[in-house]
Amino acid sequence: MNVSQNEKQTLELISSLEYVYQLKIIPRSGWVQSGIPRSEVESIASHSYGMSILILYLRSELLSNGINVERALSMALIHDIAEAIVGDITPKDSIADMDKHAAEADAFLQIISGIQEGDSFYALWQEFEMGQSPEAQLVKRMDKLDMLIQAYIYEKHYKMRLDSFWEGMDDLFMNSESESLYNHLQLNRYEIEGNQE
Repeated sequence: MNVSQNEKQTLELISSLEYVYQLKIIPRSGWVQSGIPRSEVESIASHSYGMSILILYLRSELLSNGINVERALSMALIHDIAEAIVGDITPKDSIADMDKHAAEADAFLQIISGIQEGDSFYALWQEFEMGQSPEAQLVKRMDKLDMLIQAYIYEKHYKMRLDSFWEGMDDLFMNSESESLYNHLQLNRYEIEGNQE
């Protein structure tokens, strides 16, 4: 490789990283929309970190279930990088799933354009989006589990209920590696006096 090719790859890598590092400061929109003070809201990168830690905590069980842990970790770390451009789109934003996916695909390709790992990152992202592999299904569960752990923490800290985040989650965790974690969180959520379930 000549110097100019090496320099070009370095510039493309830096350009990509400049996008990705924005995820360290972009807040997760759902929490802001729910009334958590913006200064206290986790970043998108914090969420990806939380998912990755969950995968590591569950590593032994995942390996025994035939999960490729390295692939799952890689998927967790890259699954939201398009949000560096499009932001954290939530259901409250009323954007059709097809439009959201198209915008995220375009943003993802823009961010990874020219980097050596670009094709493998995009393949991982597509695998996550399709949700058909065991690793993609696991990462989708970890995406929700990290969200619910954060909701559990926010509920206790701010003495509030974030019920919309918990709706429709039971089936996702049933008979999974994280069912007991989910059940514990559900049973021990903050209760507003007079709001006993």
